[in-house]
Amino acid sequence: MIRKAMVAALVVGSVLAGTGVADAEASRIPKNFLLSEKEARAPRDEADSIEYWWKISDKLSNRPLLAPCRGARTVRDGRVAMRTITHLTSAPSLDGEQLVLYRSAKAARAAFLGLRAEVKRCPGKDLRLIARTVRIGDEGMFVGRYDYYKGKRDREPVSSWAVGRRGAALFVYSADQAYTTNPGKLVTGRAKRMAKKVCELRNVCR
Repeated sequence: MIRKAMVAALVVGSVLAGTGVADAEASRIPKNFLLSEKEARAPRDEADSIEYWWKISDKLSNRPLLAPCRGARTVRDGRVAMRTITHLTSAPSLDGEQLVLYRSAKAARAAFLGLRAEVKRCPGKDLRLIARTVRIGDEGMFVGRYDYYKGKRDREPVSSWAVGRRGAALFVYSADQAYTTNPGKLVTGRAKRMAKKVCELRNVCR
């Protein structure tokens, strides 16, 4: 009887261990998965190194690329993996890419809705945030930061973000006016590409 119990325990332990490995694998973002990642990781010579800089981080505590209220962010929102890539040039200009995987589609949707609520709650003063719904994955939005002068809004945004969610993944793309003449088109296009790509990851689009 004792021997049978020991065997059963070993079997259960093996199953649970296998599940843990599968869960860990499912929540991992593979190397070079993000759209700009290969370029960000590529070796650069000295001349290039003083003209532009890349930073790659997998910290779960990183602030979203779009953080209207600028407050402290919690990592207790169900996120299980996160990768942030920022690109700064000597122009100066800035663009970025961020992918966050959540434990479920429900948790990812809550994060998306929370971010949308922040845009409305903390719009800014002279530089105001304006959001509009766009078709990106299951849900998405474009956010522009516009300069206002005497009550009139500039035609083009100073900075642009595209935020999308598909299944259990949330992704953000950002660019400023100094980086490209049409940052809105750029970030929205990138977000739509990632909306398709994230389904390559296990359990994200199930």
